[in-house]
Amino acid sequence: MTIIAHASIDEKGTAKNGQAGDQTKKEVCTRSWYNKPWNAVIRFKDAGKREKIAQLMEKAAANDKIGYDQNQRNTLLAQARKHNYDVSKVTEPCETDCSALVTLACIYAGVPESKLIHNGNSATTRTLVPLLKTTGEVEVFTLPLYTQKPDKLVRGDILIKEGSHVVVVVQAESAPKTALKSVNEVAREVIAGKWGNGADRQKRLIDAGYDYDAVRKAVNDLMKK
Repeated sequence: MTIIAHASIDEKGTAKNGQAGDQTKKEVCTRSWYNKPWNAVIRFKDAGKREKIAQLMEKAAANDKIGYDQNQRNTLLAQARKHNYDVSKVTEPCETDCSALVTLACIYAGVPESKLIHNGNSATTRTLVPLLKTTGEVEVFTLPLYTQKPDKLVRGDILIKEGSHVVVVVQAESAPKTALKSVNEVAREVIAGKWGNGADRQKRLIDAGYDYDAVRKAVNDLMKK
């Protein structure tokens, strides 16, 4: 079973003006994967960073001092800073929301605050993808085989429906039999002719689990160098 962790909803079943802290043990929680539907999967290239993202989400879900409230979404960040972003050590009731929590998880994994916090406000579901892309540390998958079913997900993957919700995979259904290579590595193989040509190459890349458009862009970028 694939399990996700997320900041979900406040104790009243609403998004704002709740009491600080998790009153229901479900405001920030884990649950089974579901099809929102998501429109993108953000994957850090560094497995160590993916692990730290998953760890922070698990720690947040286990800490009842952390609740959900969009109006107070940055109060967890303020508390986490006091503990080097280790949310398991937060003891003062505070709040977050889905994107603020994932932003904090990325910071815990090593992304500088300056990349994701602007004017004191954490990234949102509308800004998280473009901001993470600027780091050069992530790959973004948009094909249905990533967004509409859990088979190819790995621990630490970030699932997002832009403008709506974002969660993190903390338990993958099964590890891929063969780990996917980076987009640039596959692009170099394409240039070397290892993936064939034309429609056949496109089909082989998609069947292998790669984002064809991302690979094609990487090929074009490499050819310009």
